[in-house]
Amino acid sequence: MRRQTMKRWFLLGFAAASTILSVSGAVAEPLQKVRTYSQTNYPGFVNYAAKELGFLEKYGIDPDMKFLPSGGPIVQAAASKEWDIAFLGAPPAVIGASALGVITIGMNYEEAAEHELIGRPDYVAAVQADPQKLKGAKIFVTTLSTGHYMFEGCMRKLGVNISDVNIIPSEQTATVSAFAAGQGDIAQVWPPQSTTLKERGNKPLCNGKEAGLSVATVWVVTQEFAKNHPDLVVKWLKANNDAIHWMKQDFERTYALYQKWDAYRGFNLPTAVLREEVVSVSKIIPAEDQVKLLLPPAPGEKAYLVKSYEGIADFFIRMGRLKEKPDFRPYVDGSFLQQVVKDGT
Repeated sequence: MRRQTMKRWFLLGFAAASTILSVSGAVAEPLQKVRTYSQTNYPGFVNYAAKELGFLEKYGIDPDMKFLPSGGPIVQAAASKEWDIAFLGAPPAVIGASALGVITIGMNYEEAAEHELIGRPDYVAAVQADPQKLKGAKIFVTTLSTGHYMFEGCMRKLGVNISDVNIIPSEQTATVSAFAAGQGDIAQVWPPQSTTLKERGNKPLCNGKEAGLSVATVWVVTQEFAKNHPDLVVKWLKANNDAIHWMKQDFERTYALYQKWDAYRGFNLPTAVLREEVVSVSKIIPAEDQVKLLLPPAPGEKAYLVKSYEGIADFFIRMGRLKEKPDFRPYVDGSFLQQVVKDGT
C-alpha cells in the first residue's frame, strides 16, 4: 500500500513538473526580431502603443524599436540595412521607393488637412475676401517638405502665382517664434506648431485637403524582409492594428498613454496641444480601411496611395529632387493587409 501511494505521488509530481516545464518553455520561447524604425510625431504613437501595450509581444515580435525626429535619416538607414519595417511620411517614402526599392505595406494616416497656411485674423479675412491681396506677402515655408507641397497647392487654389509672394525658408519651430514676434504675413505649419499658432488667435487660410492634395503617412518594409519573412510582416501589421483599435475605444485612456509617449519623446507639450494631437491620433486608419487605399479600386486603375505618391513625385520633379516620375505600382503592396483583414485580429 505504501509502495502504491509513493508511486502515485511520484507520478503526480512528474506530471506537475512536466506541466511546469511545458509552460515555462512556452513563455521562454524567444521573440522574433523585427527591427523597427519610427518617428516622434503623432502617427508614430501607434508603434509606441503597440509595444507598450504588449501587442507586438502577443504576436511573438521583438520590435527592437528606434524613434527618429524625421523620415530622412530613416531612408538613409535603409541604405545600410539597419531596419526591416519603418514608419515614414510620404516624401521620404517616395524617394525611398525610387532609390532603394522599399515596399509600402500600409497607409495609417491622411494628413493633408493637418498641413495649413495660418495668418493673423484680419489678414486672413482680407485675403479670403480678395485672394489677390496675397501678392507681396511674406510666407514662412519649410521648403522641400509636404508643407511646401501644400503651400503650392493652396496658391493654385487661391489663384495666386508663387512668383507673386515672398517665400521665407524656415523650419517649423523657427516659424512659430518669428510669427509670434510679428514677422511675416502667413505661416505654413503642421501639428503641433499649427495648434500653437491657432491657440494664440491666428486663423487658417487654407489646408492641403482643401487644395485637393493627398499627404500620406505610411509603413514600409525592405524588399528582402518582405520576401524572406512575409509571416512576420503580417504579424507586425496585426499588432499595430490591435493598437489602433485600442486607441479608438477610449479617448481619456489613450490620452493617458499619450502623455507617457510625450515624455518618452521629450516634447513636453502643453495640455491643449497634447489633447489636440490625441484627436489627430484618433483618426489613424485601421487595417480594414487601409487595405482599400493600397489596392486598385478596379482593374486598370491606380490605387489611392499610388496616385498620392505620384502627386508628390511631380512636386519633387518641379523642385529638382527627382528627374522622372517612377512607376510606384510595384512598390505599393496591399497583400499583407489583405491577409490581416482575412485572418481578423
